[in-house]
Amino acid sequence: MTTDQLERDLKTLAEPRAEDEHLRITVRATLGDQLQRQPKVRRRRRLAVGSAAFAASTAVAAIVALAGTGGSSGPSSANAAVIAHVARALSPPANLIIHVKETGVQPDGTPVAAEWWQETNPPYAMRLIKGADGSQHEGATNGTTTCSLYDPGTNTIYQHTNCASSTLIDPVETARAELANGTANVAGTVTIDGQSLYKIELANGVVGYFDQTDYRPVYLDNPQGDGSVVRTHVLTYQELPLTSENEKLLSLTAQHPAAKVDTSAAPTK
Repeated sequence: MTTDQLERDLKTLAEPRAEDEHLRITVRATLGDQLQRQPKVRRRRRLAVGSAAFAASTAVAAIVALAGTGGSSGPSSANAAVIAHVARALSPPANLIIHVKETGVQPDGTPVAAEWWQETNPPYAMRLIKGADGSQHEGATNGTTTCSLYDPGTNTIYQHTNCASSTLIDPVETARAELANGTANVAGTVTIDGQSLYKIELANGVVGYFDQTDYRPVYLDNPQGDGSVVRTHVLTYQELPLTSENEKLLSLTAQHPAAKVDTSAAPTK
């Protein structure tokens, strides 16, 4: 582990969470017990600081492993740490816009793709482009009252107010939910197209392959009802700052300023 990697991990662990106070007390007690048992050795101050930081990160990793995996019956602390990092990568903090682009091939050989932008603040406004090549649909929602669909044939944006909350039925969203329930299993590492990836098996049958550096998804194998498996390739996974310019990525009217807006009827697609 390099200094940069350690600092990155500590920064991630330092992000505010509801359970922070309980974790702080537990870490303090664990470190206090460890330090009391260790012999006192005179060292240069710089090395002492590095050792304390390493001990703290190790203790926190162990506590996260026990807290998130059902105790000693769960996966090893190393595997639990991988799962925790992957879960964090798929659960970005507030005040961002997540941009994801995926491609895949349906069982009949039809190429499909999905690309979306979603705000990480409630009510999670989103714009989504999804479908088979040549027949993709583009829609958006403000997350509460208004949904819209763009028809490129007539250059029209159809808007209506009878819409559900902003959620995605998507492999990445599914993986996020499965990682949160504590049943994921690290099945080692694999190499796909020359890239070494963590392989994580999810309880619902989905298998995810995640980057070993930033823990973001690269491939997701999704079992289908007919027994086949569709592999999704995550081409893009970005965290964009929530600026006024980037907020335009969530809006159909901003992306298609010359389009007509029709509010007289719900979209027909």
